Amino acid sequence: MIRYLSNNEKNITRKIWEDVFKEDTKEFLDYYYNNKNMDNKILCKFIDNKIASMLHLNPYKMTINNNDYCSYYIVAVATLPEHRKKGYMAELLNKSLNDMYKEKVPFTFLRPAKKEIYLPFDFEYIYNHSYLQLNNSNLKEIEICENDYTNIANFTNEFLQKRYNTFCKRDNNYINILHKEVKSENGNIIKLFDNDNFIGYYVYWGVKEKVTRALFVDEQFTSIKEIKPLVMARIVNLYEFFKNFSTKDKNNKTCIYLNIKDSIIIENNGLFKLTINDNSSFLEKIETTNEAVLNVNIQDLLSIFFGYKDIQLFTKNENILKSFYSINFLDKVFIDEEV
Repeated sequence: MIRYLSNNEKNITRKIWEDVFKEDTKEFLDYYYNNKNMDNKILCKFIDNKIASMLHLNPYKMTINNNDYCSYYIVAVATLPEHRKKGYMAELLNKSLNDMYKEKVPFTFLRPAKKEIYLPFDFEYIYNHSYLQLNNSNLKEIEICENDYTNIANFTNEFLQKRYNTFCKRDNNYINILHKEVKSENGNIIKLFDNDNFIGYYVYWGVKEKVTRALFVDEQFTSIKEIKPLVMARIVNLYEFFKNFSTKDKNNKTCIYLNIKDSIIIENNGLFKLTINDNSSFLEKIETTNEAVLNVNIQDLLSIFFGYKDIQLFTKNENILKSFYSINFLDKVFIDEEV
């Protein structure tokens, strides 16, 4: 049997978490089960009335090209050792993806322990994350307090809006939960000042060593320490996903024809016409066309429209290439959430 847990049942999954993710501290799990379980979903596979496998769907407000959505961060995908290699994780992922489709979620995301686990479910990396470090040691530091939450949220949204087209939106509750999260592992959120002028903040945590989780200040104060893939995602509801594109030329309108294959969400299969103009886009299912068609699976489609893989890897048709190169992709992504 597969079902979502009620709120008063969620704590029974803590034992599985402790058994599978042994690196997580008691303090972190106290934080998680007291905070994240208030509004998340936990889907479980039961064998003999006991949980054999689980995954958590943590909701986040997502901004995609100025449009706001609810998306889910998939975390704590775990199966007890005695129940592994029986397809239970696949059952949970398949059901959760189809349920998210009904909720009109454009895409869902996760941070994989091993990317190979999620590739068969059509997840793929969508961006390379830049890990930053401060290059100015003369900045004044002050720990945030509860009264700072709203201002920090507004500052972060403005900071991200200027630089990215896809990110998780902040609010007072987001910063409140983040503050509790990092404090559970000896961390904090620190405001930064240059000559008494507020310039941003950084987030750190770490029981054994201090690790900078995020740094939101102008580029003049930072340098890039490392760049590597961080987040994998999967398109869920095609129609919602394709409401978020525009053409580079304000006077241009383009139509792209897609023959899409999705082995998990049947509604995403078929022949589609994607119409994009300077400020909007929409997708419609069609029966046939005489135009050039891009045959593509849902995984590669994600990579193309996030600008992570070049369209030339999938077609050499000049008309298709011309249409794709006229589009503003979701190629400026920032997703750094941990759970």
